Amino acid sequence: MDAEKKETKLLKQRIEVLEKENIALKKSLYDLSVRFNMLGHRAVPFTIDSLDANGDLPPMESLLEPQRTRRATAFSLKAELKGHTGAVYTVEFSQCGRFLASGSFDKSVRIWETNGVGSTVGGVGTAGSLREVQGLRKHAVTISDVKWSSDSAELLSGGYDQTCKIWDVESGKMVDSYECEGFVQAVSFSPIDRNIMFYGTSRNVLGILDRRKPDAALTIRNDSMVNSLYVFPDAMSVLSADASGCLKTWDVRDGRSCHSFVNEPTKKPISHITVCDDKSDDGPRYLAVNSYDNVLRVYDRGFAPPDSSYRLLHALKGYKNKNWPIKSSFRRIKSSGSHGDIFAKADIPADTIDTIGDSDVLLATGSADPFVYLYQISSHGTSEFLQRLEGHTDRVYATSFHPTEPILASCSADFSVKLWYSGKSKRSS
Repeated sequence: MDAEKKETKLLKQRIEVLEKENIALKKSLYDLSVRFNMLGHRAVPFTIDSLDANGDLPPMESLLEPQRTRRATAFSLKAELKGHTGAVYTVEFSQCGRFLASGSFDKSVRIWETNGVGSTVGGVGTAGSLREVQGLRKHAVTISDVKWSSDSAELLSGGYDQTCKIWDVESGKMVDSYECEGFVQAVSFSPIDRNIMFYGTSRNVLGILDRRKPDAALTIRNDSMVNSLYVFPDAMSVLSADASGCLKTWDVRDGRSCHSFVNEPTKKPISHITVCDDKSDDGPRYLAVNSYDNVLRVYDRGFAPPDSSYRLLHALKGYKNKNWPIKSSFRRIKSSGSHGDIFAKADIPADTIDTIGDSDVLLATGSADPFVYLYQISSHGTSEFLQRLEGHTDRVYATSFHPTEPILASCSADFSVKLWYSGKSKRSS
């Protein structure tokens, strides 16, 4: 217990120091970025350090840099959700699309109702045009991750108070709380049974809980901190990403690692993984990996994940990830001939629209600068930088796409959650 208290105290002190540094640096960094852009380099984001990666990367044309690609204005800022009093580290749309959850340094989880975002035409909306429906305040320190149940009735949160908590969305009440070994870095419900939960911690633990049998929890020991995880649709396997730059697939029935590979040779920590799921047999099978080497890698997961091998397709540059827990998200472009689901034709140059396929996806990532970076991953094997979204004034920690609408959420160290929208309704021609 003394060791745990000491570790908690040291973490709190470290967080306080980082937040003080953040406040001191925020204005000067943002001012420098604005000043830099005013000098005529608007296509180039303000950077602090250069890329340092010595990995086996794809051809140079796939190492995308914003200044070398066509710029588009696919998404525009439509709403800003205010209420958090600290940096917002995580954001996630519910699977029903009605709600958005956010977790913050201020120890709270907030649930927002986001219906009608696309109707805020003509300007930026505020929290008043949407609605905060629940403020959940049982965590003792920072919330690191939130995940929804498949029916959107419950929310799972993990925090640096070494607990996972389950919340009833309708009542706003905490249903259960579970002690974990270490600071919780990532959480997830089982996709087929919301009684089963998965979590990863700073003490190298991949944990599996069944709330019907809380005393029979499974603890899998990794060799480094588990920063992110993905539960496969059958819930028999879990993919973990860790601080040693390694991705491992685990069989949850016996706790055995059945597949493992290193993301890049220098073994920089991985901050997040996200998967583009598709129920069709020939749909996209992409895995995106955010790494501390400032490269966002996209893998082909093969035809039969988790058994198939992963093949590196793209290494995307431009965004900043070094030393920060940056997260990304996928969104498939579902078109009906006109690509109206995500893009209005007026939003993108004609030569770009002609290259968009029915199986193309968008990939949005936060960044250690105050921007969201948006990429297009083509079914033809190409990738392209689409847009840098400007509006935040500090680091953007995470992004989340709406499951059915052309809406993107982002959260930041500037205490805000922003909603970005793309659609024909905002164009007059």
